[in-house]
Amino acid sequence: LPDGEAHKDWPTLNLIFDMLLGERCERSTTLVALGGGVVGDMGGFAAACYQRGMPFIQIPTTLL
Repeated sequence: LPDGEAHKDWPTLNLIFDMLLGERCERSTTLVALGGGVVGDMGGFAAACYQRGMPFIQIPTTLL
């Protein structure tokens, strides 16, 4: 995914959904987000919305 707050938008969410559908992911599939802010935020939102929710693991690479 591209970086930056500007990419927390519907087209980015659609990109994630297209990937999940293309890989035939099911509700029982675990989505793993490895990355910073945009990856974690969009991955979590996509996991919550895709097929009414799927397991989600976040591995942040940005430390404060």
